[in-house]
Amino acid sequence: MTDYSPNRWILDEIAANRKWMVEMMDGMPTECLTSCAKEIESLRAELAKRTDERDEARQMYCNAMTDHCEEHEARQIAKEQGWDCFKEDGNAN
Repeated sequence: MTDYSPNRWILDEIAANRKWMVEMMDGMPTECLTSCAKEIESLRAELAKRTDERDEARQMYCNAMTDHCEEHEARQIAKEQGWDCFKEDGNAN
């Protein structure tokens, strides 16, 4: 019969790592954790803002392309770029 019980060394290593992490978190000031959480939220907001700006720029480019070439050509160019510029009109690439 095969023994599927965990290796004792692995269990000891997991316990030691868990203990170290708990000690590290216990020693960390609450202000530091709060500051880190605020920084993460700030970065998420910045990422969302830049994503929106990127999408708007892509939309403007796609709209400009439709002024200079046939719509199906503009859609093909957008598709080749992996963009979904025409999603709002119900006709994604």
